Amino acid sequence: MDEPAEISVVIPCYNSFKSLMELNERLIRTLEELKVRYEIIYVNDCSKDQTIHVLRSLSEHHQHITVIDLMFNVGQFRALLCGITHSSGALVVTMDDDLQHPPEEITKLYSYMMSNTHLDVVFGEYSSKKHSFFRNVGSFMMGKMNELTIKKPKNVTFSSFRCLRRSLVDTLIEYNTLFPQLGPLIVKSTSSERMANVRIHHEPRKYGQSNYSLFLLFKTSLNHLINFSSAPLKYISIFGVMVSLISIVSTFFCLFYKYHTGTSIGWTWGIILTLHFYSGLLLLSIGIIGEYLIRIMYEVKGFPKYKIREVYKNNK
Repeated sequence: MDEPAEISVVIPCYNSFKSLMELNERLIRTLEELKVRYEIIYVNDCSKDQTIHVLRSLSEHHQHITVIDLMFNVGQFRALLCGITHSSGALVVTMDDDLQHPPEEITKLYSYMMSNTHLDVVFGEYSSKKHSFFRNVGSFMMGKMNELTIKKPKNVTFSSFRCLRRSLVDTLIEYNTLFPQLGPLIVKSTSSERMANVRIHHEPRKYGQSNYSLFLLFKTSLNHLINFSSAPLKYISIFGVMVSLISIVSTFFCLFYKYHTGTSIGWTWGIILTLHFYSGLLLLSIGIIGEYLIRIMYEVKGFPKYKIREVYKNNK
């Protein structure tokens, strides 16, 4: 029986065939220099280009490569969960497929984890981000939101270039959710003392355009809020109590004013605008509650997180 890998590298892939040859070459060179037993797991998230053909070719020429081909597109986080579920390494590195994460920087993550055995995870922290302005702004806002909602440590910066210890990986795999988000799951699975950052280089995108958009960042933020925090429901409740108190105080003020002056306040337009405002707020509240109910329904119905079409490994 083959010995388990000392380090597994998991890479979700989507429409990235142009970068895969260079990525794989640099990755294997880096791992060979580390002189460790390793495996590379590529997860093809139902790409529309030649990605799967390139990945199959790589698996035919390298015995350390496993390619998982998914039947339908599930998104980066579920594809990533699929990959780490099939990994065997004592350490698991996750990274992107677009060469913005230099494979050579794995050495820093690996060395830091080996010299700090108490850590469960180390995140790569970019010395200078090469993302677009909108994505940088969105990432910053999502980081601040995570600090408020899921209690992310303020001294830790999340990134998709990370190294996790096997004990943490096994815990993450146990979460049975259709909407996995690795950052929040990590926060719920370990303590802030067991997380750290390592400064790494971040390269400009070499091929194509990013699959990220403002809509996708918003969707990711919504997943963080709904799946891993009850904050929206709490804030709605607090706001409802505040509105009730304001209404009571306003009513007493109107009665007091009419009693002492003999005239009533002509607030017709104010009342109309107020009713419109609170009607909109009520619909928003119902929408948030509905989002919770929809996700509960999906979880109860047992929809699959992902479905594997084929696994290519060891020239097979």
